[in-house]
Amino acid sequence: MCNCDETPRMSVAALAKLAAERLAAMRAEGVELHPVINASRKLASHFWGSAWMKHLAQCEAGGLCLAPGRSLLRHGCVLDLRITRGCICALVSADNLYEVNLNIVPFEEERLADLKTNCAGCIDSLVSLMEGRVDSSVLQLLCDPEIGLLPNPADWCMRCSCPDWCEPCAHAAAAIYAAGCLIDADPSLLFTLRCVDPAELMKTEAPTTDSGEFDKDALSATFGIELDDI
Repeated sequence: MCNCDETPRMSVAALAKLAAERLAAMRAEGVELHPVINASRKLASHFWGSAWMKHLAQCEAGGLCLAPGRSLLRHGCVLDLRITRGCICALVSADNLYEVNLNIVPFEEERLADLKTNCAGCIDSLVSLMEGRVDSSVLQLLCDPEIGLLPNPADWCMRCSCPDWCEPCAHAAAAIYAAGCLIDADPSLLFTLRCVDPAELMKTEAPTTDSGEFDKDALSATFGIELDDI
């Protein structure tokens, strides 16, 4: 990653005007687009969207260059964005129209298994999970920067049709922020992106020991009886 402080070559007013013109022209040609426009300072107002934005702020504090992406998003330059399993695809308007593809390294099986085990029995409904209304320890786990659902910079594989050498370029950064806006409106998209079935986190089966044996001494002490060996 580089620490890029480049400013847009065009004024923000010109960028916004050009983006609006491109959007109108493409729609007139029958192109199906899903623009993401968010001019608010906060960018997110619900739990998972806010967690996404907070995580990006932490990444930026660590040296990742994301500010140009926020500017592009706020001025309507993300003309199309779609979130699928492990991938974000976007069209971002700047001095030219750029195609952005962001792929995320999938969870390792062991990491995903640990996440499911630690969440088992702690989530009472999908609605509660989507709204972030579950036990704080579970939310802390799911938002943990190392083992949780929010992707780290090392998890991203970024491709943009622009010639910028910086990673992420401003267009990729805009797509990452725009994805957070969509997740804020529909938290299930975060689970789609990470290829995690949220229902799997609700399973309540208690882990069993490999041997399948029960603790005879503990049972005897509990009921005040002696059990013969079988």
